[in-house]
Amino acid sequence: MEGPALEEGAPDLDPARAREAAELLGQGEAALQAGDAGTALSRAREVSDRFGRIPGSAEALWLEARAQAALEAWEPAEAAAELYLGRGAPEAAGEARVRLHLARVRLDGRLPGGIESLFDIPVDGPDPVLREAEELAVSTAADLALPLLRDLVSEAPTHPRMLPAFQVELATRTFLLGDEAGGRRLAEAALELEPGAAVADRARAVLRGELETVEAALVSLAALLSEGGPPSLRSLAQEVRDGIEVALSEAEALGQPVRFSVLDDQASPARVETLIRQLEGQGTPAILGPLDEVGLQSAARARTRPTPVISPTARLIPEGVEHVYSLTGVDPGSAETLARLALDAGVREVVVFHPRRDEMLEEARNFRSAFEGGGGVIRRTLMYSPGTTDFAEPFREVVRLRPRGLVLLLPPEEVELVAPQVAFFGVDDLDIVILGNDAWSSENVLDRVNPRHTDGVLTVTSRDGPGSFGPGWRDFVDSYENHFRRTLRSPVPALGYDAANLFLAAVRSGDGTPEGTARALEDIRGYPGATGRLSVVDGRIRRTWTPVQIQNRELIPYRP
Repeated sequence: MEGPALEEGAPDLDPARAREAAELLGQGEAALQAGDAGTALSRAREVSDRFGRIPGSAEALWLEARAQAALEAWEPAEAAAELYLGRGAPEAAGEARVRLHLARVRLDGRLPGGIESLFDIPVDGPDPVLREAEELAVSTAADLALPLLRDLVSEAPTHPRMLPAFQVELATRTFLLGDEAGGRRLAEAALELEPGAAVADRARAVLRGELETVEAALVSLAALLSEGGPPSLRSLAQEVRDGIEVALSEAEALGQPVRFSVLDDQASPARVETLIRQLEGQGTPAILGPLDEVGLQSAARARTRPTPVISPTARLIPEGVEHVYSLTGVDPGSAETLARLALDAGVREVVVFHPRRDEMLEEARNFRSAFEGGGGVIRRTLMYSPGTTDFAEPFREVVRLRPRGLVLLLPPEEVELVAPQVAFFGVDDLDIVILGNDAWSSENVLDRVNPRHTDGVLTVTSRDGPGSFGPGWRDFVDSYENHFRRTLRSPVPALGYDAANLFLAAVRSGDGTPEGTARALEDIRGYPGATGRLSVVDGRIRRTWTPVQIQNRELIPYRP
């Protein structure tokens, strides 16, 4: 036997005892190779107990480390390997094997320092050990959450065989999330370190865009976002894209990776039409965006197949087309619930007031249909032109008509302007019920409009409770903030998140074709989204609406 002894002090040089120790270690190795870890551990401990000063007896620690690992006794396996290294036992090649053992034990046993141990493996270790370590690094990288993977790649030492495994995994995910240029940069950085053949092949596949050889993406998803449009749309596009990325990252964590591509429509209708035809030719089963009404109309017009399109932010969807949706478009359920609320409150006669804008005209039609269908009467509809700031004339007409209720259908940004004038021109001096559309229950209105102008207003909300937009809101906030390592300051990313999740649900339950995805979308009911409980009914995305009354900036469930 050669090498360090287990114990300090004068070495035991008795040849007979050395032979016995060597025989015990040989028996332990044979038992371990035969799968009998218990016997291997017994022989290792016998050497440690009886032959601690025999030169080479430190090999008992290496035998024990491997036997304990085979028994899934992770902490003793780690401790024995650390002691073995501490005795200075292994030569250079042996150290690489022990470092790999430590990495595997720590990763398998959920002990701290597993990834660090991979980077401690000597770069000049035996090639079989380095190949095995690379395989472990590849599988470890695949299990990491995206934020942790990003941090690791940016902070880890430049180990030419370990770092590329993590770089290529991040390259793959970055490519799948739509940032093809970023994915290729990471793949190129990995290749510059000259990794092993398997990792290099994965990096080259990313460079070629052949992700089917890298990862089995279950579905493909495309988005038309105005990343090169005017500043307001560029900002909106980034927020929507952030929300989509969170949804795709969650899908990947569940073992359902998505190949995602983002195409810049540059807020150009002609370019939207070109991109739609391109995506149809690729068989894309669903398209997110465009972000505005003009782009959405162009997308709907350019389709030659029933490829479903969801805009996260367009306020209007084109009339007379199928499978075109918006998460912020006019929801018939909102006006219908408001009409039922008015009737339940005993209001049978109202005046309706709204701006002369397409989406408000549609909302007014929805309200009229439901209200008159329930026996109500609309005395007058009063409209104002966009940009109006003085509402003396219409509100004096309301005072003259003295209806039982006044229905204020307003966009959120105009509630703050209109609400104070209701009181100023004497409307609230009447015995009259004020009803507002869902804009009145929005967070901005509740925060910014003085309560004396909103208290008592009957309205509707799709919110799931205080501080929450929908049943999935809190989980989305946690996912967003963990993913980006920053505080969520806007609800807009949640629209991208919900749009992506609706499509992913439809693509997976359909057959992966545009036609199958369109059919599956129409079957969605009560999806627990971040922005509300979502259903697709009669070609519209609808939320579940609840009647409420505003009191001191709070939404109180209304029960007549």
